Amino acid sequence: MTGVNFLEESLVLSLDFQKLPRIAASGVPLLPVVVQDASTREVLLIAYVNEEALRLSLIEKRAVFYSTSRGEIWRKGDTSGDVLHLEEVRVNCEQNSLLFLVHKSHAGACHTKNAKGEHRATCYYRRVVDGSALQEVNGVF
Repeated sequence: MTGVNFLEESLVLSLDFQKLPRIAASGVPLLPVVVQDASTREVLLIAYVNEEALRLSLIEKRAVFYSTSRGEIWRKGDTSGDVLHLEEVRVNCEQNSLLFLVHKSHAGACHTKNAKGEHRATCYYRRVVDGSALQEVNGVF
């Protein structure tokens, strides 16, 4: 396992502390977005929006993000079918992050798949154990 597959599938803790400096260095004005299931309140993923992605999310009533890896607008679900229908957008106290409350169109929310080839319900499918290793959560690995 190498690269992205290693990060997404491994049980080795390998946190990317350079992600935010890379985003800042790109010069693209973005806000982080916590995406939460409106019914269960489970946190599904963290993403980013620029002004256009936020505007499109509000107009289309679905989660639209800015892909920091591809440098373009990303309509969640266009390729996977896992559309996140937008119920509400909340703003934090300092107006420097957002919370999207969504309803999933299917069971998945993460762009990765489990060993059965199914999209994962959340991007948070592993937990840190002993400060240096990862462990699957509730068999969703």
